[in-house]
Amino acid sequence: MSPLIDGGADDAAIRLVLNSLCEGLNVARGGVWFLDEARNALRCRLLVDRQAGTESDATVLHRQDYPAYFEALQHERAIPAHNARTDPSTREFTAGYLEPLNIHAMLDVPIRHHGAMIGVVCAEHLGAPRTWSDDDIAFAGSLGDLVGRALNAREQRDTQVALACLNQELEDRVARRTAEVVALRDQLVETDKMAALGGLVAGVAHEINTPLGVSVTAASVLREVHAQFGAALAAGQLRRSHLQALLRQQEQAIDLLEGNLRRAATLVESFKQTAVDQCTDPLELVDLEPLLSRTLMSLNPLTKAVCEAVPLSVPAGLSLRTYPGSLIQVVTNLLTNAARHAFPTPRPDAQLSVTVEAIPGGGAELAVRDNGVGIDPSLQRRVFEPFFTTRRGDGGSGLGLSIAYNLVSQRLGGRLSLDSQPGQGACFRVRLPAVAPAPAPPPSDQRAGPSDGAMPVQG
Repeated sequence: MSPLIDGGADDAAIRLVLNSLCEGLNVARGGVWFLDEARNALRCRLLVDRQAGTESDATVLHRQDYPAYFEALQHERAIPAHNARTDPSTREFTAGYLEPLNIHAMLDVPIRHHGAMIGVVCAEHLGAPRTWSDDDIAFAGSLGDLVGRALNAREQRDTQVALACLNQELEDRVARRTAEVVALRDQLVETDKMAALGGLVAGVAHEINTPLGVSVTAASVLREVHAQFGAALAAGQLRRSHLQALLRQQEQAIDLLEGNLRRAATLVESFKQTAVDQCTDPLELVDLEPLLSRTLMSLNPLTKAVCEAVPLSVPAGLSLRTYPGSLIQVVTNLLTNAARHAFPTPRPDAQLSVTVEAIPGGGAELAVRDNGVGIDPSLQRRVFEPFFTTRRGDGGSGLGLSIAYNLVSQRLGGRLSLDSQPGQGACFRVRLPAVAPAPAPPPSDQRAGPSDGAMPVQG
């Protein structure tokens, strides 16, 4: 009934068993012995001498010195040596062990563990031979079984400790791998963001060249008209009809100059604001219509190669508390993916569109649609996997949709899904909450626990 037996502390359990052995059988000496790994020697684990008041654990018995005793242990449930000095199994101990210690009777029971004999519990009676009763033998045998049970408990405890250590090691390893994955994911997001900004810079630079070129031409016309006016005035040949013609030319040049400079300024402002939103990404209340309008204008150099314009539909005043930079990155990646993959060959009827609808109860659903070639069903389950692309040889990295998926599901707290049929285009739906999750706290010295798993995307 003692908790020591199943508590895993086998030293305390063995001491308890030996005290019970000595008291229950009224013997002066009791010991627990274990076979060594080679099974050729018994080493004393603990031997209690109640008469002398001593304990010891130094004695070793070798098989070669006591072969009959070792053989009996292998096959007998118990060795009840009523007269140990004449019993065939124990008389080998007479000269070197029994007589010097005044031992006349021994009752030894094997200790079995997982079916194998691993040791012995020994009761040693001093002074005279003793007849061991069946109850004595059964009692000693039950104590031997309790030692085996205590060893099982110790083994189970050690296994649990080892398992706990292994679990902790696995958790630490998962935490390290998770931190590495998160760091790599953040690095990929930043790399993709910078690549997108680099593409915007090149596109905006190319786009600005047109209005600036027209503006330079208009300025040249103004200078030429100004020179003609000055020459006519100096020669005294300025007539009314000539003056009106010069004024019309000036007005046309001024209109061209103003319109194209205004267009260039709008492009620059849109690009500047988009770049700021992408690089500084605080959680803030965002009016979706102007944010998406600026984004589409910045992406125009890319999308105009597919279609003349990308229509935008957003309910007036629809706002979300979210991360504008991450949302711009998602829209940029989805439109870039559509422009590069939906139309492998130019089509006069090609269409791209962005629509936003309010969700009852708060939030919004943003849809990026195209009427391109669509996505094969066998590929749809993989489009969000990192590095999966169908255009590896054409510069596709396989990261665009993966990064968009991760940003939506983790940073923006939403869900990104795909609806597509071959030959009928594709629609990527971004479902966003009214309020995105708060930014994660800065990392502390504490070890992080297991975290998110890998995420998906095409590109």
